[in-house]
Amino acid sequence: MTHRSTVRLGTQGFAAFALLVAAPVQAASFTEFDVPGSSFTSPMSINSAGVIVGSYGVGTKDASAFVRAADGTITSFDPDGSVVTVPYAIDDAGRICGTYTQKNRLHEHAFVREPDGTITVFDPPHATQSWAIGFDGHGHVVGTFSDHRIKARGFIRSVDGKIKVIDYPNSIVTAFLSVNRSGAITGEHIDNGFGGDHGFVRAPDGTLASFDVPGAAGTAGVSINAGGTIAGDYYDSNSVDHGFVLATDGTITTFDPKHSVDTEIYGINRRGVIAGTYATSDQVTHGFLRKPGGSIVRFDAPDAVYATTPRSINKSGVIAGTYTDTDRVTTHGFIRTP
Repeated sequence: MTHRSTVRLGTQGFAAFALLVAAPVQAASFTEFDVPGSSFTSPMSINSAGVIVGSYGVGTKDASAFVRAADGTITSFDPDGSVVTVPYAIDDAGRICGTYTQKNRLHEHAFVREPDGTITVFDPPHATQSWAIGFDGHGHVVGTFSDHRIKARGFIRSVDGKIKVIDYPNSIVTAFLSVNRSGAITGEHIDNGFGGDHGFVRAPDGTLASFDVPGAAGTAGVSINAGGTIAGDYYDSNSVDHGFVLATDGTITTFDPKHSVDTEIYGINRRGVIAGTYATSDQVTHGFLRKPGGSIVRFDAPDAVYATTPRSINKSGVIAGTYTDTDRVTTHGFIRTP
């Protein structure tokens, strides 16, 4: 399964399958961009104002973070001593969170960057790797960390710096992958019996509930929107990935774009529009949008050859992502505006 679990960030069948016929591509405008002088550009998150954060290459091994304002102005930043900085999220106040690695590359640390540029670095207790993945509406930072005993544990860091550690009961992995403004969190957990990946949701009051796509070999909640609807990935007995959406009433709907041999989910916005990728048999990866009614719009960045990856979608449906051209490896940034 290749969905973006923070368990993997440090390293980098089914009863109700619904194969939806994709809708024709609708008119949208694209802006492609690179950080000047960069060896690669990888947007990771876009907020409601259209401000984008991501990473860019500054050599063969290092990466710095950037903020791209809505007018196209780019500002770079790094925590002190960082050789690899990866910002995972920016909220509507302009706060940024992510992870960074120092020169020895033995430990990934979490950070928060305030709108004025102030950077605070932190780790949960006994952490060997830390990933801050998002903010709730109160400014609390949510993420995942590993320690010497457990591969992944969830955490919530309050605005005063206090950290609460959260483990799904009887699990060896608890990975927080997304949080909404109310503080509801989704992700995946693996129980002590290695019984596969399970999705879960943690309500703002702390209540935990597990869920699985019927017939799936593994399930992960990847993104949760303001209304509590969850979009995610699941894989079948052949280890093929598919998409699903979990409504607040518990209804699970599975889907794949037409001709998909692998479907990955990256986000769901306030309106219930899901952004993701699908691979075709020719080993090309395309972007797609799934609307709340189930129709799917497929798209590619204008200069994409091998991959278009929509990494983040804001409430207006504006997408920030990456594409690769003829070399298959180097990523460039794009913005898709509906």
